[in-house]
Amino acid sequence: MKNILLIRLSSLGDIVLTSPAIRAVRRHFPQAHISMLVAKQSADLLTENPHIDEVIPFDRKEKGKDTGEMRRVIRLLRERDFDLAIDFQRKFRTSLLAYLSGAKCRVGYHQPNGLLCSVRVPDRSTKAIRAGRITSAHAIDRYFELLHAVGIDATDRTLALFITDADRSFAGDLIATKGVDDNRTMVGLFPGAGWQLREWMPDRFAAIGDRAAKQFDAQVLLFGGPHEGELVQEVADLMTTEAISLAGNLRIRQLAALIERCDLFVTNDTGPMHVAAAMHTPTVALFGPGDHIRFQPLDPIHTTIRHHVPCNPCKQFTNKCKNNICMKLITVDEVWETVHQNLSNIRNAAT
Repeated sequence: MKNILLIRLSSLGDIVLTSPAIRAVRRHFPQAHISMLVAKQSADLLTENPHIDEVIPFDRKEKGKDTGEMRRVIRLLRERDFDLAIDFQRKFRTSLLAYLSGAKCRVGYHQPNGLLCSVRVPDRSTKAIRAGRITSAHAIDRYFELLHAVGIDATDRTLALFITDADRSFAGDLIATKGVDDNRTMVGLFPGAGWQLREWMPDRFAAIGDRAAKQFDAQVLLFGGPHEGELVQEVADLMTTEAISLAGNLRIRQLAALIERCDLFVTNDTGPMHVAAAMHTPTVALFGPGDHIRFQPLDPIHTTIRHHVPCNPCKQFTNKCKNNICMKLITVDEVWETVHQNLSNIRNAAT
C-alpha cells in the first residue's frame, strides 16, 4: 500500500475523533503516502498532523451546487493512484468519492452505502448496544473496525490535535490583551453548540462561572464561534463577576491553543468538547439529545453529565422538541459538584 486515502468530510468533532485511526494507519504503513480528504473549513485541524502527508480540502457548498468542486476533487484523487481508500463518513457522497478515486481497495460501512466498497464492514449502532448484542460503539471504536477489516492493528484510543508554537504564541498574546492573569486558575465555558437543543441554559453557565470566580478566584473565559457572540454576551451579562469573552473568528488550532491554557473546560456536546479532550484539558461534558455512547470523552480526566430520557438519542436533529427536558434535567448543583472537585484538586496540587 504505497498511496492511502482517508475520507472524513465533517464535522469538527468527528475529524478529531479520527486521530487515533490516522495514527494507527501510519504505524502500520510507515512508508506510505497518506492523504486525507476533509471539508475545507476543517483542513486547518490536520495540516500539522505528522501522520498525514497531504490534506486535500473539499469546498462543501449548498447541496446540488458543488458539481464543479466534485469534478476537481475527483480529478485530483485519480491523479494520486491510491491503493487503499478508507471512508470514515458512511455517506453516499464519500463512498462515491472513494469509488471514483480508483482505489483498488475501498473500505467502508456495509450500511447504507456499502455497494461501492470492496471491503464492507457492519456498522455497530447504538441500538445494537441497547439490545445487548455488543458492548461498545464509540466513534473511535467504529473507526477502528474499518481498520481491522484490512488487518491494521488499532487499540490506542488517545486523541491528538497538533498545534504549532505560533498557535500557542497567538493564544498567549490574545489573553494578555484581554487582561487575563496567567497566575490565576482558568475555567473555560463553552455555552454554544451546533444544535440549539444541545445548549445548556445561559443562566446556568453563568452560575457556574460565578461560583468558580467567587470560591476559587478563577478567571472565567467564555468561548464561542463567530455566530455565538450574542450567546456568550448573554452569559457574561448574567454573571455578577467578571468574565472574558474569547468568542469570534478563530482558526481551529488557535482555539485549541486557547483551550489548552484552561485548567478546566465546561462545555456542551459540540466540536470544541472534542478539541478540549484532544488537548488533554480536563473537561466537563454536558450531554442532552446527543449520543453519549458514541461521542463522550473517554479519558478518565473528563466527566460526562447527562440524564436518561426515553427519547435519547434524539432522532430529529431539529428544533421541534417541546421541552428540551434532557438539558433541563442537568442542574447547576450537579455540574458544580464536578467543577468544585476539579478546582479543589488543582488548588491542592498547587500547595
